[in-house]
Amino acid sequence: MRRVSLSQGLSVGLTCSLTLVLLLLAHTSTVFANGMAASGIDALHRAAGAQLDHLPTQEIDQFWQHLQQQYGGYLPDDSGPSLIKSLLDGGFQPKHLISGLTRYFLSSVVDHARLVGGILILTVVAAVLETMQAAFEQQTVSRVAYAVIFLVLLVLAIGSFTEAIATARHAIETMDHFMLATIPLSVALLAASGSLASAAFFQPMMLFTVHFITNLVFFIVFPLVFFSAILDVTSTLSETYRLTRLASLMRASGLTILGLALSGFLGVITIQGVGKGIVDGVGMRVVKFSVGTFVPVIGKAVSDAAETVLTASLLVRNAIGVAGLVIIAGITIFPALKILAMSFLYSGSAALMQPLGDSPMLSCLGTLAKSMLLLFACVMAVGVMFFLAVCILLAASNLAVVMA
Repeated sequence: MRRVSLSQGLSVGLTCSLTLVLLLLAHTSTVFANGMAASGIDALHRAAGAQLDHLPTQEIDQFWQHLQQQYGGYLPDDSGPSLIKSLLDGGFQPKHLISGLTRYFLSSVVDHARLVGGILILTVVAAVLETMQAAFEQQTVSRVAYAVIFLVLLVLAIGSFTEAIATARHAIETMDHFMLATIPLSVALLAASGSLASAAFFQPMMLFTVHFITNLVFFIVFPLVFFSAILDVTSTLSETYRLTRLASLMRASGLTILGLALSGFLGVITIQGVGKGIVDGVGMRVVKFSVGTFVPVIGKAVSDAAETVLTASLLVRNAIGVAGLVIIAGITIFPALKILAMSFLYSGSAALMQPLGDSPMLSCLGTLAKSMLLLFACVMAVGVMFFLAVCILLAASNLAVVMA
């Protein structure tokens, strides 16, 4: 019985010892695996940083610094001079962005309140003169005074509308310059990471589309919106000769042209971009399998090293793409909010003046508010189109890497 109990004790002791050893080995392997994963992530970040240091990102940084100088009080101030490095290191935190945009909108309202206040005073004086025309013995004098005030009001309103068009043109022109500065770098990174089909498609397609959309808006859409506003305003001068239907036709034509261009561009670039991404992914997977299988001795090591380089390149490309999205959003939103603030002021002035009666000046203010709202829609449409183009480019490149 003693021998049995002794043997049982030895077996229990050996079992406990083996269990303890296995637990220690499991813990050690877990710690080692975590350490290897952490070291792998650090090595990947170092490789991405080394690639980024050799890339010409000065133009993108200049656009970001220009945005910081122009709208510094309304942007996140913790990103530093280089937005790409901040995104790669995880230092960019877009907090308080909504409050910053709200403050910018209110400041734009305050900046243009003086001009709209002057227009409002002139509108009140003109409405009073129109109401009191019957009290004058010579109505010709009151009509001349009303016409002079109305012409001054038209000059101020058209000057404000011209400023809104200049703001919209500058915003779209800045977007055009930024896209032309970003596309070659992004396409070069696509080609360097093995996405040759995507690079061959996006390079000519994006450059052609950016030029085409910019010229389309500058030379067709904006003139149609401008002349439709002028025709609506001049139609208020006479009750007999009106051109409001022609103005509506021009406005609808401009919006239709812009909508068709936007739909066609996004449809083509989405279908073709995703297709090219799938082709690149299949090609990269075939190359990786071939190198790892048919190259003797060092094939697996070469395949793993190439995968590390491609992953680091993917990080850099995504950082540049996200930086492009942030800059495009900044270039688009701030001028669009300025135009929206001007439209809000004119709409508010027309609403405040409505109790004085339905006058031509009231129609003029409402027409200008509607035309400025169309300018806001044009700027936002072009900005959203460029924003989605960069998103599709990023999605195509990431799809190729994921499939590989």
